[in-house]
Amino acid sequence: MSALLRPGLAFTQIEKGGMPRGLQYKSVLAGTTVIEVAPPNTDSIAAEDYQAAMLGKPYRMGVVMPVDLSFNNISEWMKVPGGNIKRLHLKSSGAKAVAIYYDRFRLPAGCDFFVYSLDGKQVAGAFTAESNQAEKEFATRLILGDELVLEYFQPAGVTEEPEIVISGLLYAYRSVTDKPEKNGNDFGGAGSCEVNVNCPEGDGWRDQKQSVARILARVGNSSFWCTGSLLNNTRQDFSPLLLTAGHCALNEYNAKVATAGDLNQWIFYFNYEAESCEDPASEPARKTLVGAQKLASCNLYSGLLSSDFFLVLLNNGVPAGYNAFYNGWSNEDIPSASGVCIHHPQGDIKKISTYNRTLISASWESTPGTHWETYWTQTASGFGVTEGGSSGSPLYNAQGQLVGTLTGGGSYCSSPELSDFFGKIAYSWQSVGTADSMRLKPWLDPIGSNVTKMSGSYNSALPIARFNADTTTIPIGSSISFYDMSVNNPSGWHWYFEGGIPSESDQQNPPTISYITYGTYTVKLVVTNAFGTDSLVKENYLTVSASAFPNPTTGNLTLLLGPGQHPGLQVTVLNLTGQQVATTDYGNNSASSINLDISALPAGLYMISIRTDNSHQVQKILKR
Repeated sequence: MSALLRPGLAFTQIEKGGMPRGLQYKSVLAGTTVIEVAPPNTDSIAAEDYQAAMLGKPYRMGVVMPVDLSFNNISEWMKVPGGNIKRLHLKSSGAKAVAIYYDRFRLPAGCDFFVYSLDGKQVAGAFTAESNQAEKEFATRLILGDELVLEYFQPAGVTEEPEIVISGLLYAYRSVTDKPEKNGNDFGGAGSCEVNVNCPEGDGWRDQKQSVARILARVGNSSFWCTGSLLNNTRQDFSPLLLTAGHCALNEYNAKVATAGDLNQWIFYFNYEAESCEDPASEPARKTLVGAQKLASCNLYSGLLSSDFFLVLLNNGVPAGYNAFYNGWSNEDIPSASGVCIHHPQGDIKKISTYNRTLISASWESTPGTHWETYWTQTASGFGVTEGGSSGSPLYNAQGQLVGTLTGGGSYCSSPELSDFFGKIAYSWQSVGTADSMRLKPWLDPIGSNVTKMSGSYNSALPIARFNADTTTIPIGSSISFYDMSVNNPSGWHWYFEGGIPSESDQQNPPTISYITYGTYTVKLVVTNAFGTDSLVKENYLTVSASAFPNPTTGNLTLLLGPGQHPGLQVTVLNLTGQQVATTDYGNNSASSINLDISALPAGLYMISIRTDNSHQVQKILKR
């Protein structure tokens, strides 16, 4: 009997948040060289995709353009406060979105790495030394548009070189929109008949939907949308087991299977859904994990009696903030009279399809009894079907247990009356072969209990990060205390204080943190225990007020801003009616203080507006 492989509890692929320095100090970083990556031949792609669709192959959404770039070969460092940065600006004309694959990705302690759009509205990161994997392959998620910037920061005093070697640029050509805001279609372009998971049809499936993830699966030089879901096991240790379809690990020609390196670059999107039944006005936030290892599989084209399954172990545990549910399952070969499928058609936000007709034991090819045949039912909100990108999605019985994973079928919005086929858990359990790598049983029943069904559950023992502070507004040069309020008995803490001194702490309740520079700052806490890791990021949580003195004044004022960059600094004097009486633009200023002369103004009460690209504050001043 195989033991489950438990991933390390390092808080790896979760993005730390924060703002790239290249966006803070634009004038310092102007002129970064643009590297053009040639786009693919779209005519050839269209022909290949048409043929793949006719044969029921996985739904390709992008192709990987080979790249060979290393940050160590970039000789030009750009100085910023606290250290230096290197940047790469990549472009591949015509792409709807771009993601980056890395052959090697390892950052020294104290350094960070971001990937972002040119306008700064889409930011992936920060990635830090906590993002380092045992296997050095890595991937960063899609950035909409056809160009992006990669930025590495190295603090002063750090001499160790990073390993950031880019091997591929994912050119996404369909099933993503050009903008994060809706442009008349769903974000992934799913059919209009599909039903969002938070419509009334999903009311009885609130737990199960929390198990479902959108998968950006790389196989060689192609990337595909698929769907997968987390599974419980009889040890109930919440190992992050995820089940999808075997053909999701094949390329469009069925000639290549995903390698271990490919799997380390798979990206799993959790909670990618509308908050209500209505399509959202903007794209949902991305909660991602990167990387997995194969445990067991059988694909349709292996020459074996196949139910088309692919079981992986995610490289890291799912954080508490993702609110993940681990599906129950049934390996009984008993057809359910009703149930649902939850999926990401064409990589779109999460949808739900309903059946109220008893499942039929069927086959995909010649072997009988490998699949459940399903017919969908029209409901109040639509006529949910499946599409490309739904492959691997879970089929639930009336008890909410997973009984199958989607292989394919004929249902579309234009033909909702046609059936779909789901590989049976009952067949995948141990009928494909005798090796552990060809069965679900060793992994879902590692204690050998021989149970035939199991309930799903949440990992209630995961730590949940919580914290508070004395206050959220302090004058420049002051200190503040932060207090851990996390639950479920964390045993480890790591604080990050943007702009603070010190900037990090491993104590449960850190020492007082000083702030000597005007601005608005983010605070982050990462907590761990024996069951996993969680983090809480409070963006722009703390405001450090500039000091204006003397106050009252006879006319000459000093505005104390503190050391560092103050990008786009503008100071405006307003009277009590809100009328601007004086405005000065200082640009990207690095002075720790500036002088302001209001001696020409009549006596009275004024408001001093201090604005930068990152913060805005107002001070009251009495002029005598």
